[in-house]
Amino acid sequence: MMPTTRVLTVQNRRWPWLGAVCGGVSINAFGGAIGFASGAIDLSPDLQSGWPVTLTALSLVLIVGIPMGLAAASAFAGGGRSGPMAHISGVLLVAWIVVQTAVTGETSWLHGSFGVLGLVIALCGWRMTVAAGESAHLVSDDA
Repeated sequence: MMPTTRVLTVQNRRWPWLGAVCGGVSINAFGGAIGFASGAIDLSPDLQSGWPVTLTALSLVLIVGIPMGLAAASAFAGGGRSGPMAHISGVLLVAWIVVQTAVTGETSWLHGSFGVLGLVIALCGWRMTVAAGESAHLVSDDA
């Protein structure tokens, strides 16, 4: 009989800290999108005339808000895909920050903070994925 308990424990483990962080980023992304769309976030006149604000809001939701929300749900539920989902959503957050800064030319302390947070989420997700793969490899070698 093949011992699979260790593999299932690693893959189905709940990650509440990761869920809280990804959930917080997702909520902030949706809040930012609402701020862009409603005009509550004041953009410079150059950006308002040359860049569709609704496109910015929609892309923020699609690129950051939804992936981070899905990663949070997986981490809270203990899904076996929490690591890859966190990795991908962290990379998407970093990409969003880099592209937004390059396109707008504006920077804020929020860009740096969320950029670092996205990097940390991506690295943690990558590490979780590698750890789950190593433990699965160990169990299959023991059998």
